[in-house]
Amino acid sequence: MRKRLLIFGYPLLEISTAWLLIIWLGFGWTVFVYVAGLPLGWLLFKKAGRSALDAAQQKQVPASRTTFHMLAGVLLMIPGVWTDILAVLCLIPFVQKILAAPFAAMNTHTGNINVRLNNWNQDSQIVEGVVIHENDDPL
Repeated sequence: MRKRLLIFGYPLLEISTAWLLIIWLGFGWTVFVYVAGLPLGWLLFKKAGRSALDAAQQKQVPASRTTFHMLAGVLLMIPGVWTDILAVLCLIPFVQKILAAPFAAMNTHTGNINVRLNNWNQDSQIVEGVVIHENDDPL
């Protein structure tokens, strides 16, 4: 029952919200609200991704703020008013602290990232790994 509610209820909620926005704001402004989220989400996601890459290159764990900014960027890129509301909530520091609290006790050390980054060079042409051919029989 919950799966059906999620699968059918969320789109119904978005459609009814869009209908109410069209009545309240007009068609043009409603389309603007839906379309404006895509470039804003992309810019937010791109900025957070670069921040995470810089932290990884400095052998640090990215801040939880970066994770929430990436999540907010993805949510903004998904068309819908409710996903935009969730994205704005992800950008509020107080909400970030509440949502991150259950994960605070987890181990946040860099793990094997130092070994992986030490082997990675910007100018390198060699990629370490295993080559798997299509015709190889795993057994």
